[in-house]
Amino acid sequence: MIGTDAAVLLGLAAATFVGALAQRSTGMGFALLASPFLVLVLGPLQGILVVNVCGALSALLNLTQVWKDVDRKRLKVLAPMGVIGVIPGAIAVALLPAASLMIAVSTIVLLGLLLTLAMRGRTVPDSPALGVAGGLASGFMNVTAGVGGPGVVIYARATGWEHRGFAATAQVQFMILSVVSLLAKRSLPTLSPTGWAVLIAALLLGVIAGGGVSRRIDGESAMRIVLVVALAGALMALVRGVLLLV
Repeated sequence: MIGTDAAVLLGLAAATFVGALAQRSTGMGFALLASPFLVLVLGPLQGILVVNVCGALSALLNLTQVWKDVDRKRLKVLAPMGVIGVIPGAIAVALLPAASLMIAVSTIVLLGLLLTLAMRGRTVPDSPALGVAGGLASGFMNVTAGVGGPGVVIYARATGWEHRGFAATAQVQFMILSVVSLLAKRSLPTLSPTGWAVLIAALLLGVIAGGGVSRRIDGESAMRIVLVVALAGALMALVRGVLLLV
């Protein structure tokens, strides 16, 4: 069991609070904003396990507020495809060099995000094929690069998915991917009871604060923030891959 002193607990709480606030106010961002500090303090294994657990809890807490906005038609495609996307992702991780794989995946995602920017608001009609692609990309990148959001964001932007439905539906997607990741690792974090109490309190406060923020920004602004967060996540994965080559 990992013990934590006051300074570390404060840092863990701050990282978790910021991640939960972003997730509640924009629909995504917990893993991107919280994982760097959690991994730095707790180590790669425990840090990622904590991110998976807290990411699932954050999404669940958000769903209690936005469940009525979940787009069940899109979710029926995204969720199972996300789980299926984990399988080739896990195979790729086992067979290919981690650095090259992370660089390749993040580069492709960056190109996809830049393409949605180049479309300048133009959209394409939604279709099951696009939903399949978005779900598969989400699951695959969650395993290979540690961020599952960009794949769904590209799909949402390309099809003109309004933010309220996207943000609610994404919570189910991220919760499922977090749970699948934990099942695949067959392990749970070993924080102290105090550590868990601090993280859960920070999660609750972050969700509450994020709810207040979400009521102050319009849907289009929120989607622009989501796109920036997705770009940052893909860039971070690219940097991690490059650093692994050094």
